[in-house]
Amino acid sequence: MLPSPPHRLRYLCILVGGFLGPFAGQSLAVVLPEFAADFGITLTQASLTMTAYTFPFAAMLLFSSSLTRNLSPVLVARVAFVIIAVCAVILILSPTWWVFLAAYILAALCNAFTLPSLQLILTRITPAERLGAALGSYAAMQSFGLLSAPLFAGAVVSVASWRWIYLILVAVPLFIVLIGLPDAPPSRTPRGSFAVSWSFVRGCFTLLVVGLCTMGMGFVLALHVGELFAASPLARGFIVMVGGLSSFLFSSRVGGLADTRGPRPLIVVALLIAACGLLGIGLASSMVLVAVLWGIVVTAGQGVQVGVNLVTLRSSSGAQILSSVQAFRFFGSALTPVLILPLYSAHHTLGFGVAAGALVMAAGLNCRPR
Repeated sequence: MLPSPPHRLRYLCILVGGFLGPFAGQSLAVVLPEFAADFGITLTQASLTMTAYTFPFAAMLLFSSSLTRNLSPVLVARVAFVIIAVCAVILILSPTWWVFLAAYILAALCNAFTLPSLQLILTRITPAERLGAALGSYAAMQSFGLLSAPLFAGAVVSVASWRWIYLILVAVPLFIVLIGLPDAPPSRTPRGSFAVSWSFVRGCFTLLVVGLCTMGMGFVLALHVGELFAASPLARGFIVMVGGLSSFLFSSRVGGLADTRGPRPLIVVALLIAACGLLGIGLASSMVLVAVLWGIVVTAGQGVQVGVNLVTLRSSSGAQILSSVQAFRFFGSALTPVLILPLYSAHHTLGFGVAAGALVMAAGLNCRPR
C-alpha cells in the first residue's frame, strides 16, 4: 500500500527514479543503425556507446554509497537528477558523437548515485516488515525501464529522430526534482567504520553470478532461439522481452517473500529456481516453453537481487556498502560474452549448464548462516 497523501507523489518519484537508469542504458539498443548513420560512425562504434554507459556506471557504483555516506540521500539524488536532465538536453542537441558520448557517460555516473540514494530513502520511509515488498516494487520499475526502452525507442524512430527518445530523460528528472522526494537524513557513518566481512563478499559474489548467469544471458537466449528455432528478429526480441515483463509483474510479490520468509531463504530458493530454468531452456524444444522459462529465470534473478539488497541494508554498514555490492551484478553481465558465450558456442547445453551450475554453487554458499 502506498503512503497516504500528500506523500504518494513523492513515493512515486522513488519508483520512477528507479525506472530512469535502466531506460537510459537500453535507450540505444534498437536504434544503433540510425544512431550510427546520424553521426557518421560505424555500428561497432555505436555499440561501444552502450558499453561506455555500463562500465562507468558499474565502476562508480563501487564507491558512490561510500562517497556520499554522510550526505542526505535526498540531496544527492536531487543534484544527480538535475545533472541528468542537463545531459539529456545535450544528448538531444549533440552535434558530434564525442559530445554525445561525454554527456552519456556523465549521465551514467549520475545514475550510479541515484540508484543507491533512492533505495536508501525507500529503506528509511518503509516499515522493516514491508521493506522486501518495497524493494521488489523498486526492482519492478527497473525491469519496466529495461522493457520499455527498446519499445519506446523503436516507436520514436519510426516517426521521428532517435534524439527525441531523450525527452524522457529531461521530463522524468525534472518531475522528480519539482515534486521532491521523501525526507531522509544522512546516516552519519564514521569514516573507516566498514570492515570487509564474509557477508559482504558473499553478497558481491552472489550478484556477480546473478549478473553473469541470468541478467546477462539475454543475448545468449536470442542466439539460442534464432539457431534452434530459426526465430525471426521480432520473435527473438519478444522472447527476451518476456523476462522483463515477468519481472515487472511479479517482482513486488517475490520481494514480499523476503518479508515473510526471510531474505536468505529467498536468495537460496531463487538461485535454485533460476538454475532449473536455465537447464530447462537448454533442453526445451518449444519456443513458448523457452519464453516461459526465461520469464521465471529473470524474475528469480530479481528475487536474488532483492534478497541481497535487504541483507546488505540490514547490516551495520549497509548504507555505506549498498552500491558496492550492487555493482557486481553489472560487472557480471559484462562478463557473460567473455565467459558464457564461448561455452555456448561449443555446445548450447554446455553454456546453459555451466551457468546453472554457477547458480547452484552460489545457492550453496548462501545456505551457510554466516
